[in-house]
Amino acid sequence: MTGAPNIVPPNGKRSPREPVLVTWTRRSIAIALVGGVIVLAVAAGGLYLELGQGPDPAALSAVEDDPDVTVTHTVGGHLVHSGPVSSDTTGIVLYPGGLVDPESYVPTAAAIAAGHDVAVVIPKMPYNLAILDVDRAGSARDAAPEIRDWYVAGHSLGGVAACRYAVANPEVVEGIVLFASYCDRDLSDTDIRALSVLGTEDEVLDRDAEHRNRELLPASARIVEIEGMNHAQFGAYGSQRGDGTATIENEAARAQLAAEVVAWLEDRKTDD
Repeated sequence: MTGAPNIVPPNGKRSPREPVLVTWTRRSIAIALVGGVIVLAVAAGGLYLELGQGPDPAALSAVEDDPDVTVTHTVGGHLVHSGPVSSDTTGIVLYPGGLVDPESYVPTAAAIAAGHDVAVVIPKMPYNLAILDVDRAGSARDAAPEIRDWYVAGHSLGGVAACRYAVANPEVVEGIVLFASYCDRDLSDTDIRALSVLGTEDEVLDRDAEHRNRELLPASARIVEIEGMNHAQFGAYGSQRGDGTATIENEAARAQLAAEVVAWLEDRKTDD
């Protein structure tokens, strides 16, 4: 026998002894199991997003030992500067790359600020994703309210978020600085200055998208490549899966990156 037949009596009511109840019970259990797996997956993903990639302790220690740099850690992020901050100081809000702890960019910020009248604010982001809080630069500027001229910068996915902020707030943004990134919003008709810094050994960045989206930048945008630099070296968080092999030391890469940024900032002052 193959089991009781699925017969519907004349009154239209199924017998409670039929296998339909068993079928639905099994289906409910299956749905519950699948739901549980999804919940666990989301929870695990959320944990990964929250943790992200952490900073290199040695690089942070070197910054702490540098007498020319001051780092202030706050609930909202990190402020890096050299010397007193005043209305003449140039401010940069640096958006971290996706899933990267913002403190990983303190060494990069220190290289830019050291010996120059530049202050860099690195804000914390929800789940370490700047794209989830594109407008964070607005509150991040409160870390140094005396500064008048502000730039927004971003690494990788953080650069995309920074561009979106710049497009929406051109009245408070002097310029945009992209680290291994590109814009997905049109800045070409704005007065916002733009600098894009790339690494020759970066194999994480979508090169086709970066090249295609250059048309969204102002015609005056400066685009430079640092020889031997890979994607992860724009921060200080170790290696990154899928990245190329750097042929330049981390400190040398940061020094060249800082030199490009500072020179570009100084050009603006010369033009003025």
